[in-house]
Amino acid sequence: MDTLFRWLLAISAVLLVACGPAGEAGSKAHAEEGGEHHEEGGHAGELRLGAEAIERAGIRTGKVERRALGGGTAIPAEVAFEPTSMAHVGPLVPGRFVKVAVALGDRVERGQLLGVVASSDVSVARARLGQSRARLSAAEAALARQKQLSSEGIGAQRSLIEAEAQVGELQADVEGLRRQLSVFGSGNAGELQLLSPIDGVVVDLHATLGETASADEAVFTITDPTRVWVRGNVPELEIDRVKVNTAAIVRLHAYPDLALAGTVTYVAPSLDEKTRSLPIRVSLEVTDARLRSGLFGSIELVGGTRDERVLVVPIDAVATIDGQQVVFVPADEPGSFRPQSIRLGRRAGGLYEVRDGLAEGAEIAVSGAFTLKSVLKSGELAEGHVD
Repeated sequence: MDTLFRWLLAISAVLLVACGPAGEAGSKAHAEEGGEHHEEGGHAGELRLGAEAIERAGIRTGKVERRALGGGTAIPAEVAFEPTSMAHVGPLVPGRFVKVAVALGDRVERGQLLGVVASSDVSVARARLGQSRARLSAAEAALARQKQLSSEGIGAQRSLIEAEAQVGELQADVEGLRRQLSVFGSGNAGELQLLSPIDGVVVDLHATLGETASADEAVFTITDPTRVWVRGNVPELEIDRVKVNTAAIVRLHAYPDLALAGTVTYVAPSLDEKTRSLPIRVSLEVTDARLRSGLFGSIELVGGTRDERVLVVPIDAVATIDGQQVVFVPADEPGSFRPQSIRLGRRAGGLYEVRDGLAEGAEIAVSGAFTLKSVLKSGELAEGHVD
């Protein structure tokens, strides 16, 4: 930083910044000392460097041209499991774990035992089912007797109807309790077995032997590791490059040599208000065993690339001054430059698309924008235009 500061001071010795009356006064003083006189004294925000300073700074000029802005748009991305490939398992009634049959990272099959919970609710439900079945058996026996009496002309029709109604009610009660217990899961009396509903890997586990489990708590998470997608957010200026079925390439920071082909399968209907970006998802054609949920990388949108030629400038030609993106264009005097405001679009291959502010063929400083900005600011400080 000290070297840069000393170098900027050296450049400032040959710098002319003309900003209104101060610039005019500087020009008059220069003329009185025998220097070259400039009637207008330059333009506001204009700077001038000597040939040696321009050469030392590596400042080169070139023409604004049209090119096909090739290459894909790369955006930050994160790997995540597909929600449809995940299953969250937990007891539907409160209880206490008396067995934990799996560990984190274990591969399980559908129907495999994950854990056993002892629950008083299950005990109560099983007891009620036993009682209801006993009452149903008695009611069915009473109904059979009423039918026999009715056929012999002895029993009253009303008694037969009441017996049939009681059997119907008890059958419904037994069926309801049976379904409740089937939802709870299988197991011994007072116990609830938790089984895996899918083939996959245990990726989350919150079960400890003897620990109490809540009815609304998912204690096991099973996922199919081969089913993942990649989430990303497309910048606002790039959203016209992406749509469903756009081809993409996914690269991961952890595995730089890995490139996975995929397709955009989801594009959000609206931009994220905070980031001003468009959420998308990419599904991979072929997965890799090294993929893990939470890995970071990038999505390169290779489909939907524009073929039309657009105005472009090198990235090194662009600087930001007071929040405005600018390039530096040569002024009338040799070695003089002034900042020109522009509006940028896409970025690819070391180039920016220019959407407004420059015409094709315009001459600009294609390198050294940072140096020119620094010299301009140092001149403004010298003139007292910047606090």
